[in-house]
Amino acid sequence: MLENRILGTIKFFDFQNLPLTGFEVFSYLISDNKFEQEVFKPDQLEEVLKNLDLLVAEEKLSEHYGYYFLPGKQSLVNDRLRGHLFGIIRERRIRRYVKFLKFIPFVRGVALSGSQALGLEKSDSDIDLLIITQPGFLWTARTLVTGFFQILGLRRHGSYIANRFCLNHYISGPKLLTDGQNLYTALEYAKLRPLVYEESIRGFQLVNKPWIQKYFANVFGHFPKSYDYRQSPVQRFLELALNNRFGLWFEARLSALELPRIRQEKYIVVRDDELSFHPHSKAESLIKQFNQEE
Repeated sequence: MLENRILGTIKFFDFQNLPLTGFEVFSYLISDNKFEQEVFKPDQLEEVLKNLDLLVAEEKLSEHYGYYFLPGKQSLVNDRLRGHLFGIIRERRIRRYVKFLKFIPFVRGVALSGSQALGLEKSDSDIDLLIITQPGFLWTARTLVTGFFQILGLRRHGSYIANRFCLNHYISGPKLLTDGQNLYTALEYAKLRPLVYEESIRGFQLVNKPWIQKYFANVFGHFPKSYDYRQSPVQRFLELALNNRFGLWFEARLSALELPRIRQEKYIVVRDDELSFHPHSKAESLIKQFNQEE
């Protein structure tokens, strides 16, 4: 039933302190309990908006400045609007520095993720990036990207968090993610915003689209089937020094040096084709809370 799906969607985002616009409710409309893929047509956005108005009239939801939320949560709207001000300032920093990653060898795609991509900007939050690398050179790309932000004093580490770049997810090529497919991760990958080499980021989303849409059927709309990849000439030139036997040896050495230093704990993934560092992930608790409410 559409009404229940709308309420479920609002509740899920309420657990993340995020009120939604009508279009966001439509885009992130959670599928039913069977997670059947029932993609809405664009003209059915009107149906969602009508149901939102009915739910507000029945006092099951509230609305303020075009945002919908659970009754008694109007403060979330003010927080989100206030966060947009921080977000605008932070966007300038993102555009200023991230564009240079297209020149770093073996970087094949960069996307904004986390709170900034979701619309939950806060003055003390960091800037999460998902980085796609060329297969076989994940560790090299990670080392060079880390060095770039470290030299600029912009890498998140220790207590240095606010407005710094958090390099917590590397993927080797636009691979299909077979582990951890759930409501929380589906949202994480659905809301990625391409920053560098959009072709690779959209390709990654395309590969993972089938399972993501089991949770959020409307999120991609008319998704393109493919993109043409156009590599930076500067990057291609720099890779000539590493895309050879020496480069493969260097990659192996970096892997051997870095692996023992990585903590093995929940929500940290270390594979040949993926590095993911989310030790403080809210996924489990949020999904548990959502299921209890359902």
